[in-house]
Amino acid sequence: MNRRKFLAGAGTAALGGVTGYGGLRVADIRPYDPALPTGDSPRERIIAAARHRHAVDHRAVTRVRVLDDWTGETPYDLDVRRLWHEYSRRRHLHTLTTFNAPLARSSRLADEADREYVTPHQTLWALLHYNRVIGDSYDLPLTNVRYITDGTMLYDFDAPTPEGGSVHVSDDHSGSVVVADDEHPSEPVRRDFIRPHRTDWTRTAEDEETITYRVSGPDAYAEVVPLPFAPISAFGDCWIEVTLNSETGRLRRIVDNRAVVVDLWDRAGEQSLTYRIETEFDQYGNVTVRQPVGNVDRSLESRVRSLLFDLANY
Repeated sequence: MNRRKFLAGAGTAALGGVTGYGGLRVADIRPYDPALPTGDSPRERIIAAARHRHAVDHRAVTRVRVLDDWTGETPYDLDVRRLWHEYSRRRHLHTLTTFNAPLARSSRLADEADREYVTPHQTLWALLHYNRVIGDSYDLPLTNVRYITDGTMLYDFDAPTPEGGSVHVSDDHSGSVVVADDEHPSEPVRRDFIRPHRTDWTRTAEDEETITYRVSGPDAYAEVVPLPFAPISAFGDCWIEVTLNSETGRLRRIVDNRAVVVDLWDRAGEQSLTYRIETEFDQYGNVTVRQPVGNVDRSLESRVRSLLFDLANY
């Protein structure tokens, strides 16, 4: 931390001793009411809703089902990913659980380099998770947990599968790292479902509470959906549907039908793969992110960084 940030934090702490405001900052209690997403066209409203979820407290639950692959055992559920974002208190929790599914056991991937790239979740942490799933001797289901707040990230690469809403970390495979002062706390689990684009959307359904739009076709689909890591050589029957809350404009649901041809390199060649990726969004404005249950202690350095970050930046 540089001298300016330290002095700013010290000054705020002194002021807080008189006014009590510093105490509210340390407790992560602060006014927070981001504006609702708006737009004149479906495209503008959808892009605004996608950006809005990077500012407002909420939960996102993504379930992936494989509809077609080379294993001969489709359809089946592959994984479930849960994201809890409490931006108002700068706390974030992520779990990714991969089931004992045919794709996770695929012999065509086991001996291939970069096999983790065959994953429906386009983040670095998902790649690291799938590298363990496919290449290492972990029992399935395998759950990856990360909890991020100011100054600290707690992690467990082999956590107990979440049950009953509680997230636990194990004693043997967990730990913590110090987060840099200039790192946004949600960055390790942040992902985009919709990226800025120029494609037009078609309305497919509407009722009193929601309105649903669709984009289909390889070219339009590739504009909308982030695909930075996938080894895709061709697109098939790809489409994506987005459901918005009619009153608030917020995301309610995304259904992503990802039909692609993936390059499994020299030994396995090209294979067709179709995911149905469904994400539900809820708990807007009232989600609570709690540190996972387990024996992972935060270091003194991370606690001090968290305190100073709060005082200097809020």
